Amino acid sequence: MQSAEHWLLALADPESSQMAPSGRRLDRRGMASLCLLAEWHGVLPRVASQIERLLAENPGQLLEDARAVSNILTELDAVRRRVAERSAMAMFLGAETRKMLNELGGQGAQAIVLKGMDFAARLYPQPALRPFMDIDLLTRENDWECVDEVMTRLKYAPRETKLKYATGYAERSWENPAMPGAMVEVHDNLVNSPTIRRGVSVRLEDLPLGRGTDGFLQPTPAGLLVIAAVHGAASHSFDKLQHLCDIAQIARGRAGKINESELRESAASTGANFCVAAGLDLAARTFNDPACAELLARLDYRWPRRFTRLLLTPALVVQSQGPRRRAGSWRRQLLRQMLKSRR
Repeated sequence: MQSAEHWLLALADPESSQMAPSGRRLDRRGMASLCLLAEWHGVLPRVASQIERLLAENPGQLLEDARAVSNILTELDAVRRRVAERSAMAMFLGAETRKMLNELGGQGAQAIVLKGMDFAARLYPQPALRPFMDIDLLTRENDWECVDEVMTRLKYAPRETKLKYATGYAERSWENPAMPGAMVEVHDNLVNSPTIRRGVSVRLEDLPLGRGTDGFLQPTPAGLLVIAAVHGAASHSFDKLQHLCDIAQIARGRAGKINESELRESAASTGANFCVAAGLDLAARTFNDPACAELLARLDYRWPRRFTRLLLTPALVVQSQGPRRRAGSWRRQLLRQMLKSRR
């Protein structure tokens, strides 16, 4: 891995700091690469704050030329602006999400927030550490008529997306004309791909749910882990560090203690055992995290650990964004093929 990639792994964890990469220091170009990678991986707020901490405490550990601190801090102003823009968008999307949930509930439909606002609020010490740029909701298959009515009433415009297959997808998209880029994706299955859904399928009815302090339905901690692991594996082939941060935070109990009986039941009924095992193992190796490793050991799943560890590595995750993405594409395709045969 390149120096910026090593530093990304060391700084991305939302709660702990790994040891700095031995003998790896950055010039200004390397610093720019680190910030760009962090943005692509959805971990820029944490990485930026860690960079500022290191520059204040021990710049020589991070920079080849410690005299360049003032120049680097000036360049970080642009990074801070991007983080602030993401936070502003998240606030807008959060308000829109609550509006949608109220409208849907008033019509008798059931829906939960997937990832995004829910993960940011429940898993991270500061919600801004978990940026998101769209709204994802999971609803029941027989609630689509109600969803269409609500989205029309809220002035959202349907958005057509080019898809590989003509039918069979479990998702519809809308766009807010007043806020360019503010997308809403509603799913009746967490797994959109009709082929992968042969092996892994997660409907609203398959998840353990409770009520949040705001009265809305939400996944229990066990449900959060199923969502995070299946989304990371089936939708993205673990191509972002953000997916592993989510898994680590859930395993650490940040949303509450995981009911392991609920987790076993939900993962088994949805075909998600492999996703959960692979996600926990990869997060444990990436962040050297004991909570992920210990939970995986207690679950005692039977899964192709040795082969999967060769297939999925922290380096592959880091390199899945940016100019070296194509190098591991065959590994991600192989993972998708494995998911299709999980049941």
